[in-house]
Order: sequence, then structure tokens, then C-alpha cells
Amino acid sequence: MDATPIAEKVEKAPVKRRIIWLPTGWALISILLAGLSLSLIHTDWLWRWDQLLYDSQLNLWSRPAPDDIVIVAIDTQSLSRIGRWPWSRKVHAELIRRLTEAGAKAIVLDILFAEAEEPSPDADNSLIAAVAASGRVVLPVVFEQPGPEGRLVETLPMPALSRAAAALGHVHIDLDPDGIARRVHLKEGLGSPRWPSLGVAVLRLLDSGGWQQLPGMRNPDVALGAEGNIIRDHQILLPFAGPPGHFNRVSYVDVLNEKAGAERFRDKIVLVGATATGLSDSLPTPVSGWNQPMAGVEINANLIDALRRGIAIESVEMRWTILLTLLLLALPYLLYPRLKPRYVLMTSASLLLVTLMLSALLLHLFKFWFAPVPALVGLLLGYPLWSLLRLEHTVRYFEQELERLHAEPRAVSFYDGSPEVAKGLSFLQHIIPFNDWALRDASGRSIDADLHSDANLGEPGSSDTDPPPPCHLLRLPLPGNQGSLELRLPHAGGQSVSAEALNLLHEFVRQMAAPARTEPRNTVELIEKQIQQVQQAVAEMRSMRGLISDTLRQMLDGILVINPGGQVVMANGQAARLLGLGSERSLAGSRILQITANLQLQGSSWEQALRSVLVEQQTLSLEGQMPEGKELLIQMSPLSLTQGNLHGMIIILSDITQLKQSERKRTQTINFLSHDLRSPITSLLSLVQWKDGADLFTHEEMTRRVEHYARKALGLADSFLQLARAENSDQSGFHETDFVSIAHNAVDEAFAEARSKEIRLIRTIEVDEAWLKGDAGLLERALTNLLENAIRYSPAGSTVELSLDINEGEIECCIRDQGEGIRSEDQQRIFDPFQRTQDSNSHHKRGSGLGLSFVMVVAEKHHGSVSLESKPGQGSSFCLRIPLDPEKKPSV
Repeated sequence: MDATPIAEKVEKAPVKRRIIWLPTGWALISILLAGLSLSLIHTDWLWRWDQLLYDSQLNLWSRPAPDDIVIVAIDTQSLSRIGRWPWSRKVHAELIRRLTEAGAKAIVLDILFAEAEEPSPDADNSLIAAVAASGRVVLPVVFEQPGPEGRLVETLPMPALSRAAAALGHVHIDLDPDGIARRVHLKEGLGSPRWPSLGVAVLRLLDSGGWQQLPGMRNPDVALGAEGNIIRDHQILLPFAGPPGHFNRVSYVDVLNEKAGAERFRDKIVLVGATATGLSDSLPTPVSGWNQPMAGVEINANLIDALRRGIAIESVEMRWTILLTLLLLALPYLLYPRLKPRYVLMTSASLLLVTLMLSALLLHLFKFWFAPVPALVGLLLGYPLWSLLRLEHTVRYFEQELERLHAEPRAVSFYDGSPEVAKGLSFLQHIIPFNDWALRDASGRSIDADLHSDANLGEPGSSDTDPPPPCHLLRLPLPGNQGSLELRLPHAGGQSVSAEALNLLHEFVRQMAAPARTEPRNTVELIEKQIQQVQQAVAEMRSMRGLISDTLRQMLDGILVINPGGQVVMANGQAARLLGLGSERSLAGSRILQITANLQLQGSSWEQALRSVLVEQQTLSLEGQMPEGKELLIQMSPLSLTQGNLHGMIIILSDITQLKQSERKRTQTINFLSHDLRSPITSLLSLVQWKDGADLFTHEEMTRRVEHYARKALGLADSFLQLARAENSDQSGFHETDFVSIAHNAVDEAFAEARSKEIRLIRTIEVDEAWLKGDAGLLERALTNLLENAIRYSPAGSTVELSLDINEGEIECCIRDQGEGIRSEDQQRIFDPFQRTQDSNSHHKRGSGLGLSFVMVVAEKHHGSVSLESKPGQGSSFCLRIPLDPEKKPSV
């Protein structure tokens, strides 16, 4: 495995950066889309789609027909009863008289009377007289091309009839290129727009002096009109009230026959016109169904109704159309770069809906028609172009990052080929008992092998003579059916492979078969190939992340990574446990000064230490202590990330409690050897070498003193050796033993000393047998120490009691005396080595100070405990508790 640092490798292999600044490319595309939309507005190339949207809106905008507008229809019924068209003008005169008598407030004759009726001049006079007598008849003006020259002319009613009419108005309806009537000019004329539309003429008749200011889009070239050309002004889009036949209609012949009552025409606008098929000037409209054109007289009725209601629709001027379109196209330019990719499609659809709603809102509320198709085209093209641009940017970013990833070392590199496998198996042979191995592919062919014996490990095609026993051949399949690894176990009678060792072998095989980095399959699409590469890179990063996480989790030391703001950005569980916290999750995001508030540094403060590391970039090694007595080694080092030049620090916490305790014990041992053990030996040597000793002491006194000092030194050495033996004892040397017998032996051992001090020993043993796994010698010595201490500190004539019972699966053996008791301040340290209690006169009592420490060590080695209950003047009670052997029940 390459051990070169990652940062060093990155510096050695610089990567050429290729980045497209996304906002710049998007701005260029937005400008191109705006130019396309403006060209569509100018050329009106998609006018059909605009008109389709307008028609769909108009179909949703129906309204009831007004009650004061009635159409007198020249229909098929009237033609069949009155006769063929044209009718005598006396018939029309009679109709006008009847409508006038009925009280119609306006009569519109949508019939052209341009020439005299040659067979019957009296008919013309009758019509002129009826029109003049009514005073409320409006007649049409039309524009025609009568001659072959194709020059337009204004065709008016006969001069006498024109003078008799109350008003004249043009009936010209504009047809769009698709042949549908949508627009009306409220004023038209040859050379100048002097003729109002028929509807305006009616409204001016009814409202004298009114309707001088007309709605509609103005014609800027009105003043430039030339003779012979139609000049139009005040263009509007006609909002039809409903489909053909929507207005009230009465048959022409029914009016003449008085079948229609006069009340149907009183104070109403009556329009007379042809509706019969083949006779009327019917036109297709946005509200017309299939093969249902609308008669010209009904179109005029719709115009009168719309003008009265004030709902004439005007097209939005070109400059405002351009401005609204650009504003709508600016929204994706501003929004798309700021949104997450999954929201862009939803936003694009929302912008399309907003554009349609804006067009509908202007139409229905403000009576302005905004053609939305150029803006819709720009918005529709914007999303795929943005996606393409973003995809291109992503592809280039992938290329750059993949180059950088390839320049870095592999995240986790285990076994890249047969040499690495052979080395790994050679290592495993030192710790797992197997002799030979062979690596085979899926077909069973040997790829690599290490055969030290004559066994062929089942090689295909080899001799079957003396095949190895099946139980001694271990075959481990490789993942993905890539082959297998075969191991030869030791011969019969050798050590077998344990389950733990087998798990290690399986893990080795899994890592051995894991591919480090393979080229993706050859695909046509570059995106697919790069996605595979990114997936492999992400898998490697996840593997490295998992390796780091597992490494930190398994470390015995606590790890804290701190950012420059004092916040914990990485930690392991051991750090949380050492700091007295619940888990590593409790450390995430916490502040270093908060979590270390209970950790007291020796010789420094946390503020000073953090300043030295973060500011002065020093590496520190300090010691600290937790409130419960746990001692820690704190190592702090500055942390620099070279790529981002980010600074922080790493803190390593090591539990040195046992180490410090060992140091203290070593110091105490040295003190013991240099003072306590040396003192009697020195006294002995001084006594022997004293020249005047023979004259001062008798032979018996000298012998007694020598024996005293020798026994004292021997007792100290024996106590020290016993403590060392207890500390070095191992459970592998423990055996089944009866604690009741141990207790009896300890009492017998202390009997002589108790008798010499006239102290009575009492045994209170509630069970016959109490078996456990332990060291009988250590346990007996521990009870003897407790009994000797009780006898030593008890006055003559008192009693010392040993009680033994079973409580909750534990042996509970207590020694109680009637001595002076132990002060509370001495109880806290009485089990420490080389500690002695003091009497009431503050003098240390005799003893080595190792006896109770020995008892504590023996209890801990047997997974038990020892406790003390004592009050000054009331004696002491030491209780030793040792778990029973769960396989044997105590005998009561």
C-alpha cells in the first residue's frame, strides 16, 4: 500500500481546472430567448396559437342576452310565406310602422337599399315615408368593389332614404387570416374614418351627445389617409355574449301577422336582418360551433351589447406586450440559478401557468388582450436549455473532480493481486494453524498456491491417490462466485480452527475479492460512464469514512477535533466516556470549554492551553484529573487542512489512572524498602556490631532482641511478598475450594495469638459448604489478616467474631471486634498500601500497612469486595464478599 500522505500527492499531481461560470452562460441563453420572443411578437408568426388561446378564453366568458335587444329575423319561415327575396319595400315600410307603433326605441335595418325599386316607385316612397315618420331607423353603409378596376367605393342607401334615416353606420367586420370574425373598427371610411359602426350609430341615436369618446386601439396614421383607401380607427376585439342564436329572436313574418305582441318591442332596440341560410352575411366567430356561422345582424347585436356594458376588448399595445414578455422571461433568469434542480421543473410549470393566468386576468378584469404565446415559447425553451446548461456544467465538474480523485491515493487498498494475497496468507499462517493454500477461479483452475506437502488440494485433473481427508480441507468461496480459497488444516491431532479464526479468514477473503478501482463499462453516453466513476469514487470515500469511523471507535484513547470556534466537529465514544458524558452524540456540536469544565489541568488552565495551541501553534502535553479521581493525559496539537487553509486542533485523551497508581505504588514500595524494611535490619546490625552490647545485655536479652528484629524484618518481607503474589495471581490458577473450610483454618491459625491476649474467638457459620473458584491460600491469608488485625486492636478480655453466610449468590464473611474503632478520615485510605491507623493519641499503631491492602487485592481478584463499618469506641466490622460457583449450590 502506498503510504504517501494525501496532501503531498495532491501537490505533486496538480489538476487543470475547467469550470464554466453557469450564470454567464445562462445570461447569454436568456438574451437569445428574449430575442426569439421579440421576433415572434414583431412577425406575429405564431398568431394562430394566440388566437386559439383567445378563443378558448372567450368561450368561457359567456353572459346572458340583454332583454332590450331583439332581432327580427328574415328567416326561412318568412321567405316561405312572404315570397322570394328581395321583397317589396312596402313590406319593410309596414314592418317599420308596426315596430314604431309598438314603441321600439331604435330600429336597425341591416338591409342595403342602395338602388330604387324599378317595378314599383311607390314602394320606395312608402319606405322613405315610414323611415322618416319613425325617426329612429338606422341604416347601413357598406364598402364595395363594384368595378373591374377593384377600387373601393362607399355604398350608401338611396339619397332620399339616407336623408330620412335617423343615423347611418358601417357594417364592415374584419376577418382574421384564419377567416374568423374577431375584430371591429368603430370608425371607418374612405379617406377618413367618418362612418361610425352600426352599433355606435345606434348608441349615439339613443344618447344624444354621447359616445363621442370611443374605446379601442387608435390608428396613428389617421391623418395620412388617402382618397380611395379605407381608413380605420378604434379597433376592438368583440366579446361575444354567446353562440349563434343567443339573442332574443322573432320571425319577420310573425311581426307582420301581429303574432308577436307589441310588448316584445316596447323600449327595445330592434335589429332587422337576414338569418336564413344562403341569404344572410353569416360569418364564423370564436363562439361559433361546427358549421354554425353567426348572422351579421347578431354580430351587430353583440357589438351594441358589449359597448353598452363597457366590455370592449383592446389588444395590448406593442410596447407593453414587449415589456410584459421581457418581464416574464426575466423570472427564470433570476429564479433558476437560485433553486435546487428538483424545484426548477415545478417553477417552470408555474411560470407557464402564471403567464396564462396573467393573460386571462388582463382579459377578464381589465378588458385587455395580451398575446402570451411569445412569452410561453421563451419559457418552454428556457427549462430544457437551462437543464442542458446545468448538465454540461455538472459533466465538466465531474470531469474535474474525477481527475482530482484519480490524483489522490486510493481510499482503502487491501489485496490488489496474488503477491498481496500471498503475503496476507503468509501472515495469517503465523496466527492460524493451516499448512497449504490454493486460490482458484470460478472454473476451479488454480490461480496461485503455496503447497508445502504432497497434497494436491483437490487440483482438477490430478491423481486421486490418497486424497486428503475432507474434514481437513477448508474451502472459502469468494464473493460474487469469483472462485474460492482452499486451506489445508493440520493433520489429525493438530489444533483445530476456532470460530473466531474462521471469521477472520472470511473477512480476509471478503477484502481480497473487493475490487479497488475498475474501469466502467463502455457505454455510448458519457454521462453514464461518469456516473459510474462518481459512484466508485463515492464508494471509496464511504469506505474511507467508515474506516476512519471504525478506527476512532476502536481506539482506547479519546479523540476530539475542534474547529477555530471551539466547537467539536469530530469525536469518538471513548472521549465521551473519559469526560463523563453519555455518548459521542452528546459531543457533536458542543463547546470545548463546556465539556471540559470538570477536567482540571495541572499547571495550566484551559484558556491558556487553547491559546497556546490555536494562536501560537504549539503542541502541548498536559495532565488533568476528573472529579471522580480519573487521571487523564491531554495531548493537544494544532490541525491545519492545507487545501482550505483551515485551522483547528486535535485533542487526544488517554486514561493514565492505572499508570499513575502504579507510579504511586512504586514510590510507596521504594519508601517501604528504604525505611520500613531497612529499619529492623539496621537495628539488628547495630545491635550485633555494638561493642559494648555484651556488657550491657545478658545473653538471653541479646538473643531476644535479635529475634525480635529478625522476625519484624521477616514479617515485613513476608507481607510484601504476599501482596505481590496476590497482585500477580491469575484466574487460570483458581480451583474449586470450600470457603467454610478456609474460614475454619483461618480461625485455627489465629487462635494462638488470641489466647495469648486473652481474647475469645467466636465462629458463627450458617452453612456447611460454600464452594467457589479461587486460590485457597490467598483467601485463607486474607481472613487471617483480618482476624490478626482484629486481635491486635482489641483489648484483653474482649471477643472477636467471624460470621459466614450466603446472601444473593455471594459468600459474606464478616470479622467484628470490640476495639477502639477507626476514625472516618482513616477509613477512606485504610485499604491503600503502607497505610496505618492512629490511636487516640495520634500515634501510628504497629504493623506493616500491607495487610488490608492484601485483603482488598484478593477480593478484587476473586471478583468480590471488602467493606468496613466502624465508629470510634464501638469496634470495627470488616466484611469480605466473594461470588459463589454458579454450578454448585451451597449446603446448609
